Amino acid sequence: MDPYHLALFVHLLTLVVAASVTAIVKLAVSRRMRARTVTEALEWHNTLSNAAKLFPVCLVSFTATGFYMLSIAGGSRLAQGYVDAGLLGVILLLASGTYLGINGAGLKRMLDEAVARDPEAAPPRVIPPASIRLLPATNSGLALGVAFAMTMKPASITVSLGVVVLGGVLGMIMGARQGPSRAPGRSAAELTGERTAVSR
Repeated sequence: MDPYHLALFVHLLTLVVAASVTAIVKLAVSRRMRARTVTEALEWHNTLSNAAKLFPVCLVSFTATGFYMLSIAGGSRLAQGYVDAGLLGVILLLASGTYLGINGAGLKRMLDEAVARDPEAAPPRVIPPASIRLLPATNSGLALGVAFAMTMKPASITVSLGVVVLGGVLGMIMGARQGPSRAPGRSAAELTGERTAVSR
């Protein structure tokens, strides 16, 4: 067993973990939408949030092991287009994950307040903004684009970036085709405004 193949194992393991976390997150989102009480909705939201914390760990591990393997394979590999495309994909995924995490924290506060008022109340019918609804599918497309670029290793940065961008666009299209993830209801902003008016 040599360091290169150990790094390769960790590199591939991060993809397996990320795929597993994605499945857990999608399940938790689906169950949260079908929850009958705010307590149940909060439990599924917490499951989602805890699982999602592994995403940045996977991205950092994926990038670190990738650079390590490139350094062993030869410094000239660092100048290849697929390396830049992979870095762009990782940066976009980190930025998107941060944005989703901030919005998820806002929803958690709203659910915490609802549970404090009445744990058995029906959960609020929240319509996620388009950005929140499309980003998870876009992220999946970006991740697949990065994985494809890393596997095929095109030397051209134009081709490599095109593959990553195409993956993100296809993911966004698939997300848009799924439509709103909940029946017509009130947005989180409307609910927040309601609570503010009541508190006055």
